[in-house]
Amino acid sequence: MSLLALTDAIEALFPEDTHFEAVKPNEKGQYLDTLFPWTVARVQIPNTRSRSLARTRLGQRVRVKVTVAGITYTSVRTIVANLDPHIQGARPIAEGWSTSPLDLVNAREIAEDDSMTLTTANRHPVFTVLEYELTATQH
Repeated sequence: MSLLALTDAIEALFPEDTHFEAVKPNEKGQYLDTLFPWTVARVQIPNTRSRSLARTRLGQRVRVKVTVAGITYTSVRTIVANLDPHIQGARPIAEGWSTSPLDLVNAREIAEDDSMTLTTANRHPVFTVLEYELTATQH
């Protein structure tokens, strides 16, 4: 019935090459250009969605923020097109929790990251952020 069981169940829905920690350039000898494309998902700590009259939590909202980065707009769209069917409508199974299916609640426009330049491609990387949400109740 732990929070870790819930987050592990959500993370298990993602494809194998998804990161759950920030991608750091030049870590372990990898250069920035070789890291693209990438997908980073962050499961946020649940917050109370509803309570009983006795103030007991009835439902908790869990948000999952997914950042998809690539070298071109097309690469980002392709990753999103392959990722979304795994996530949209999927229901994580975690001991001690009842969950609703994940639902896409926000998709930001693809934008360039002007703070870095990929030297081999001589361009800025592009990214988008997707936000999914589910409701979880402990039992």
